[in-house]
Amino acid sequence: MGNGPDRERVAKYVVARRGALGLTQEQLAEHAGVTVKTVYNLEAGGRWPQARTRGAIEAALRWRSGDLVLVGDGGEPDEAERREARGDEAVRELAELDAYFADLRTADADKRRMALAFLRALYNEPDGR
Repeated sequence: MGNGPDRERVAKYVVARRGALGLTQEQLAEHAGVTVKTVYNLEAGGRWPQARTRGAIEAALRWRSGDLVLVGDGGEPDEAERREARGDEAVRELAELDAYFADLRTADADKRRMALAFLRALYNEPDGR
């Protein structure tokens, strides 16, 4: 594009991606190491961030480097990268669950029973499997 990236298009994609990741503007800013105002400006189609800031935001959104410019020029972030990011996220979440279960092994009986009751309720299995 001769006049720079389509900031409105970028804004829509960033808002959608942030929502898909379940992040607030504050959380995205924290993950990227930028100010909330920077995220707000990007999502409002305002100031275009510098390259280093774009890279930090792309990383926080789990996009490849250069995807903000790609979106601004009418392209799409690579779906393979999104699938890989979701896979990485699942691995991180499973590792976190594993850590919780490791803690439960050494926890008192009341804490284990409470965790088990929660899981049964979550899976709608009040009497267990």
